[in-house]
Amino acid sequence: MKRSKWIAGFLFCPLLAAPASADQVVSLLQHTDAVSMMGQTTPAQDVTQEFWYGAEGLRVDTGDTTIVLRADRKKLYLVNHPEKNYSALDLPFDFKQLVGPEMAPMMDQMMKMMAMTVTVTPTDRSGEYAGFACKFYKVNIAGSMMQMAMDQCVSERLPIDYSRYKSLLESQAELSANQGWLKELAEKISGFPVRSETTTTMMGKSFKSWQELKSVEERTPAPGFYEPPAGYQEVKFDPMAQQAGQARRK
Repeated sequence: MKRSKWIAGFLFCPLLAAPASADQVVSLLQHTDAVSMMGQTTPAQDVTQEFWYGAEGLRVDTGDTTIVLRADRKKLYLVNHPEKNYSALDLPFDFKQLVGPEMAPMMDQMMKMMAMTVTVTPTDRSGEYAGFACKFYKVNIAGSMMQMAMDQCVSERLPIDYSRYKSLLESQAELSANQGWLKELAEKISGFPVRSETTTTMMGKSFKSWQELKSVEERTPAPGFYEPPAGYQEVKFDPMAQQAGQARRK
């Protein structure tokens, strides 16, 4: 079963100005081991994730999905490339409001059931990845349905604008009933995890994953890079389908 592409495990640090001549691009390598759960097996996965920080917005490309944050428009675009469609969400938003008043009580109950706690413990261990020094933390995220144990090496030296990433992180936390822990994690650690090693346990099954900073470089984006792709159809965001999709991908 595929794991959620939205669980990024990224944090934020204070604003650092990016050069105006070109966009800053942060590239990370991500690996997830093969896992079998509920009669379905997903093979090991390796993807590259890119964060583009530009004057027009923030764009995140992961596999066949793209997220674009346009703070100037107060919009979040969720792009599905295989289906050639996208959803446009007004910011700020609340997950319970997205499902409508008739479904809100059920979603409130679901969010309480899926609530998770975050424990962060500093360590004496340090490291360096892609030329950026970092400090390791042990992070435990626990809930009734899932537990994650992380070793994260966090750096505050990347020359990028994290204020917009913080807005993206907060928005992602509202996209699903089980991602509220992202906000709490961001409050407890200041910095960008340039290396993360995670063990996730669900339904008595465990699988490992890791992500590591590959590079931080300047690139010039193509025109319209921070817009939904031309020719793609706009569709209404369905939070229930999003929740079901995450359950299938984990």
